[in-house]
Order: sequence, then C-alpha cells, then structure tokens
Amino acid sequence: MTPAIRVSRDDVKRLSVVKQGLHQRPASSDQAALKRIIERIGLLQLDSISVVARSHYLVMLARAGLYDPAQLDALLDGGFLFETWAHAMCQLPSAHYPWYHAYIRHKRVNESQWQIDRLDIDMEPVIAHVLETIRKQGPMSSKDFESERRGDGGWWNWKPTKVALEYLLDYGELMISHRVKFQRYYDLPERVLARHSFTLDKTIDDFKRWTIERGLRHIGIATSNQVADYYRQYKRDAARILADMERAGEALPVEVEGWRDAAYIHRDDLHLLEQALAGDHEPRLTVFLSPFDNLFWDRDRDKALWDFFYRIEVYTPKAKRVHGYYVMPILHGCELIGRIDPKVDRKRKRLIFNNLHLERGVKLNGALNRGLIGAIREFMAFHGCDSFELVKCNRAPLERRLRKALA
Repeated sequence: MTPAIRVSRDDVKRLSVVKQGLHQRPASSDQAALKRIIERIGLLQLDSISVVARSHYLVMLARAGLYDPAQLDALLDGGFLFETWAHAMCQLPSAHYPWYHAYIRHKRVNESQWQIDRLDIDMEPVIAHVLETIRKQGPMSSKDFESERRGDGGWWNWKPTKVALEYLLDYGELMISHRVKFQRYYDLPERVLARHSFTLDKTIDDFKRWTIERGLRHIGIATSNQVADYYRQYKRDAARILADMERAGEALPVEVEGWRDAAYIHRDDLHLLEQALAGDHEPRLTVFLSPFDNLFWDRDRDKALWDFFYRIEVYTPKAKRVHGYYVMPILHGCELIGRIDPKVDRKRKRLIFNNLHLERGVKLNGALNRGLIGAIREFMAFHGCDSFELVKCNRAPLERRLRKALA
C-alpha cells in the first residue's frame, strides 16, 4: 500500500484555491477564457435570486474578472453548455452529456416520477400536448403555454404545463435550448444537441466513476464524502470508487493535519501540489464568492478546512439573520476572511453593502485593505454602479478606509 502523503490544512486550502482557478486571473476574459474556466471547475450552479447578478455570473466574475455576461449566455445558446441536475440545476460542457445521458436513462427506470405524482389529475394528455407542441413549433417557455394554476399558488402549485415541462426535462425528453432574461426555453434534445456527434454508450457505472474522478480533480484534496458532494453522488459509491482508484494507483492517500477521515489526491495533481508547496501558483486575489460557489459547496468541509461556518440567510426569517440576506463570503488569498451582504440599487446605479463583517482574528493590513477596495471597485464596475454605500461594518478602521477610498 502506498504510504499516505502528509499535508497541512494550509496546503489543502492552497491547492483547493488553485484547482478552482481562484488564485490568479487569466490573461484575458474573452469567451475562450470563460470556456477554460468552466472546464476547470466542471459545472456552474444556477440560482434565480438577483439582488446582485445571478449566481453563475458571480462565480465567473470571481475567476475571470470583468467580462461580458452576454458571452457566458452565448455558451448555452451556442451549444457549448447544457443544463441538467448535477450538484443542483447546473450548466455543464456539452461534451459531458454522454455520461448524463446514462444517468437520465437510469432515472427513467429506477426513480419515482415525483413531478407528476403529486398532482391529482391525469397528466398524460398534458405531457403529450406539451411535447407535441414543442416538436411542431420549436423552443418554448412555460409562459408560452396557457394553463390555470391549481391551488393557492406557491412553489408546489405549478400549473400543469410547467410540471410537464419539468418532468420532460428531468427525464431527458426535453432540454434547455437557451434563456431570455433567465427564462428557460425548452426544445427537443436532438435539436439542442444537433451540432454534436455523441456516442451515447455510457453506463450508469461509467457515470458514477466519472463523477467521482472528476469531483476529486476539481477539489484537489478531499475525503470520499467531500468528493461525493461535488456532483451529488451517494457517499457509499464514492468510498467504493475511490478505494478502487487507490488500488489502481489513480487516487493517492493523503493525511491532512487535524482530519480524522482519510483523504485523497488524484495522481495527476501530485506535481501541482508539489509546485504549490514550493511557492508556485501563490493565490493573490481578493474576491467575493457567490453563496453557490463551487469552492465551498460542502459545509462540513468549510468547517474542517477553514473553520468557517456559512449559512445562506435568504431562507432565514429577517429577525434571525446574523449577517444579512444574500451573504457572500470574502476570499483573500487562501483564506475565507469575512462576508458581505450586498445589494444593487439599479435605478441609482449604487452598490450597497448592508453589512461587511470580518471574521474574528483577521488582522487589517495594507494588502487586505487594497484587496477589498479593488474587489469592491470591480464589483461596482461589473454591476454598472458609480457609487458605493456601506451601511454597517464590524471594523471601524476598515469602515473609515473604505468610505474615504470609495467616496
């Protein structure tokens, strides 16, 4: 058995930040750079909240710097990306579709049809109507179908055609062809994927191994449970597959200082780890991370690695919120050093921080001040803001510095 590589938590942080492309900016922020970033991190989680830019735009901003969001949208419209349930609803490179095709086929046979089972009507005619209409007319959104909502409204009282669209998407009969102002347009898979020539011969076992291997590559060093979370796979499958990879010499065992559970690194990343330990690829960025950023999806890992407890407080009653509504962590180098609660007043072109909170023990210095000022200016420019307002900050010297620099 290969002896375990011994590393500190700081070593794991550094490699994680590098693997996620958060250590330095690419030479350009054109569409080719956006493609490379997505391939590097594997997938972009989507979310509809828009107090600032939507999540996938923020994930890209943290890595690419200032870029044109229309170029990211065009990657879906042009077929480079497709959408499916992965970590959550995500965008992935279309080159990965064959593995998800295997997963979708498996779901059809083995999983319940939860979308339609909860409605007390015969959904077969609705599903057939929706599918045939799109077949004849081309891409359509849920708004293009007229149907009455059932019940008193709310998330679980979708109109039947919306339920049919979600069912057909989940089971691979429809795909997302494009979005208009975040509104989905559904179309047939053969039309969405027309520009690709796939061999759809993957099995569900191929899919499971592929997600675990890629999850390990995207994270850097991780336990089997952490790897499982990246593509939302079963923990038992991750443990089994990583054990197989270890026996084959593809996954190398790692002992992380202070961790009880065994961890792994992909053998192809060993040289990158050695470079990072030698001081190469030093993370130098200060960025604001989306609540749904790939770097800290796994809350248990956040606690074990950064001692950083994070909870998105959108769903917390206002009186019980600690840090605010749309809380974004601050990454400074390799460390999660604080959080902001931002909002964009689009009419006044004003970026508002309802709260800026630095973690206990974080020391103010010139590098941190410059990093925060630069990150705020970048955030303002990306959102088209020409003024800044800081409502609350837990460090008075920092508050004075920011007010002076960004007045």
